[in-house]
Amino acid sequence: MREELWFRKKLIKIIFFLVKFNLLAIPMYVILYFNFSFQPLQNFLAYLIFLALKIIGYDVSLNGYFLVIQNFPKIIEVSWDSTGWKSLYTLAALIIATPLSNFNRKSRFLLLALPAIFLINYVRVLTTILISVKFGFEYFEIVHTFLWREGLILVIIAFWVLYLIKR
Repeated sequence: MREELWFRKKLIKIIFFLVKFNLLAIPMYVILYFNFSFQPLQNFLAYLIFLALKIIGYDVSLNGYFLVIQNFPKIIEVSWDSTGWKSLYTLAALIIATPLSNFNRKSRFLLLALPAIFLINYVRVLTTILISVKFGFEYFEIVHTFLWREGLILVIIAFWVLYLIKR
């Protein structure tokens, strides 16, 4: 009887988490549906990448969120998806939806985790560009899709698990 009660309580917590998480996903789907973007974030990320490429020694120019690298046949667009906004939003939604923590604890964790995710995403975009420039644009999709897209998903899950362990 005691185990059954324990199981029911856990099940209710899991259901509550799933409902809350899915409700928090609605704004993300609205943003996707209306193809919303936030150009200042794109420009900021493009500027950070521009600076890194300049420091490394590439002859690069910046026009908004477009990068032009000398002797590279493609203009590189730092798209809205390149900003990592979905990763940032998903981690925030996971943390907010997680039960048994107060809002202050969640906020403190997110104040550290979200900039870390942004930094990891920055490294993701920069390394994808560097590999494409160095070895050819045909490697872009491999690096972007198989290494970094799934890798970023694992990073988000790792941060969430870290939050669950530390709470």
